[in-house]
Amino acid sequence: MGRRCGIVSQGVQVDIEIQEKIFDTGKVTLNYAESSSSGMPVILLHGGSARWQDFNSILPDLASTFHIYAPDFRGHGKSGWVSNTYRLQDYTDDIIAFLQKHLTEPALLFGHSLGGIIALMVAAQCPAGVRAVAVGDAPLSRKTWYEHLHQSRDRVAAWRELSGGQQPLPALIEILKASPIEVPGRNETVPLREVMGEDSPVFEWIATNLSQNDPDMLSSLIDRFEATAAGYEMKTVLPAVKCPVLLMQADPSVGGVMTDKEVEQALPLLAQPQHLKLEGVSHVLHNVRKEPVLAALKTFFQVC
Repeated sequence: MGRRCGIVSQGVQVDIEIQEKIFDTGKVTLNYAESSSSGMPVILLHGGSARWQDFNSILPDLASTFHIYAPDFRGHGKSGWVSNTYRLQDYTDDIIAFLQKHLTEPALLFGHSLGGIIALMVAAQCPAGVRAVAVGDAPLSRKTWYEHLHQSRDRVAAWRELSGGQQPLPALIEILKASPIEVPGRNETVPLREVMGEDSPVFEWIATNLSQNDPDMLSSLIDRFEATAAGYEMKTVLPAVKCPVLLMQADPSVGGVMTDKEVEQALPLLAQPQHLKLEGVSHVLHNVRKEPVLAALKTFFQVC
């Protein structure tokens, strides 16, 4: 299954096909998208509860310069489900297997949120397979990640109940629209539809993601956090990453997860660090403001 997209490159219209394929790691099958374009390989790693289509806004532009691979993590999208194996290390092992068995040269990695954590762990454990890493507003320590998840615990628990494809998509969309949310200045919660708008495409997007999530993947965050996060320590992971790393920080004042304190601690631990703070850009990055994210990625990757 594939789709074609027209891209204007140096004034010339270029047709690039994006096709979904399957890769077997030996432990799980990973669904991934691949572009027909040439260039250095770039692997796009999505955030938690998302899927490769999370990069739809920037994938065609990147494909004009690079050869793109965008996998669904295990338990996400169309990839396989493997109960009780949703540790960071399990995701890391899957991507290392993809690098070692499927690619013939080191890749450039861009990971958003959870994907940024995995990109760093892959670079630390498989240095020969990684040319450079761009980290898109991921927590840089287990402590920050835990605090973020704890604040979102009720939402994650609610999403777990809606995951797994048990509800038809239209029904799931209606449940999301009716879900309560706190609004500054209001004493009572209001339905999410009043905040987002009845016809917001966000509802179908989240519903589709949830319908393809393994509920146990979300249980790994709520009920088994310590086991899930084992091995993700700033002082051990970051010094092991020898390639160039771009820390792309969203604005904490509008929901960014990567903190100023973490960045200050992380930069001296990395061998070849760069840092970019995207003022006014929220945690979802390219999904609301693709231009600065795309420009930063192209600039960073083209010199690595």
